[in-house]
Amino acid sequence: MDCSFLLNHKSVALPALQICLETFTWTDGEATTKVCYFCGVVVLLAKLTNNVELREFVSKDMFSAVIRGLGMESNAINSPDLVNICREIFIYLSDRDPAPRQVSFNQKHSWLSPFTCCK
Repeated sequence: MDCSFLLNHKSVALPALQICLETFTWTDGEATTKVCYFCGVVVLLAKLTNNVELREFVSKDMFSAVIRGLGMESNAINSPDLVNICREIFIYLSDRDPAPRQVSFNQKHSWLSPFTCCK
């Protein structure tokens, strides 16, 4: 997907981005590998543009989806890439949007309980 397409065709781009986020919950590690690269580009685009909708999507929806993806056993091989996406979102976008700081680590991710002190 071309970056300019994302910005100029929001009505088509949003469903495509949602499908990408669903990939993090599939049991197909190869699909996750491919989507990680694309999501990294989308995060970069959100950092470099002043597009509020894209920044909110990345800060809230993508951040939550990537965290859910970390809980999938099939994504174990991709966990460094997933953690890197989370890091990029948190470091570069949490000052512009509060969503990354508000993600609840207590939902279904008991394996994250040691990190709840970092809320």
